Amino acid sequence: MPHTVEIGIYPLAKTAVDREAVRKWLDDLGAENYEVPSENLSSDPALLVALAAKRCYKSFVPGLNPNVNKVRKDLTEYLDNVLKSGHGSVLEHVVWTFAIENVSRVFTGEMNRHRAGVAISEGSMRFIRYGDIPYWLPTCLREQPNDTGRLVRKKRMSEEVFQKAFHEMEENYAALSSIWAEELAEDSKFADKKHVTSMMRRIIGMGVATGGVWSMNIRAVRHIIGMRATEAAEEEIYHVFSRVAKMMVEAEPMLCGDITQDEKGFYHPKYWKV
Repeated sequence: MPHTVEIGIYPLAKTAVDREAVRKWLDDLGAENYEVPSENLSSDPALLVALAAKRCYKSFVPGLNPNVNKVRKDLTEYLDNVLKSGHGSVLEHVVWTFAIENVSRVFTGEMNRHRAGVAISEGSMRFIRYGDIPYWLPTCLREQPNDTGRLVRKKRMSEEVFQKAFHEMEENYAALSSIWAEELAEDSKFADKKHVTSMMRRIIGMGVATGGVWSMNIRAVRHIIGMRATEAAEEEIYHVFSRVAKMMVEAEPMLCGDITQDEKGFYHPKYWKV
């Protein structure tokens, strides 16, 4: 039977810095007096952005570049100035990787429009064969405490239509599986299974739950949050990126601390053009 699922967001990886290599690099540049912040003072992503930005102007210490007489010692203040000045290219050195599961093809269709600075590995319905067909129930159909009786009835009736639609998809998918049972048998060639599965996927609607892995540099993350964690965004991608925004603000305050949440729950970067 069709069933609803909840969206899961899993931060799998982020850029790591080799501090020993950093020290050797700085010494070779003549910046022996630059003290590399310890791990408890700076995340690796924040440190890497700062190092890249400082390399652009060779501004690790005063006098290393004759044009630079003073430098900001406070890393939070320095990175805030990087964002404020729109020096966005240095943010592209840092990458976060997220597994996002139980999202629909509605989500992935919107998400995969953000290709700049984003690596995408989405679950393939050409290769993956379904048994049941799970789906995420849109937030607009979930009952809220202040809903009127009329609205509650509409939401419940709509949910029944969703159940019916996905049940019919499952029945039709199972019928195709039965017709092509020989090609889909365990001992059949994978190529045959792939061809049949590719055909069968065409009767599954965009609401089917799927997932994948997205790696995004921080510049791209900030852009997507600015576009998709706002009131104008489609509800599912808003649901995902409002959660991503919260994660990033908490995990990378030096790089995303300017992103604030308004009274309605939407997120807004202070420095938009980065």
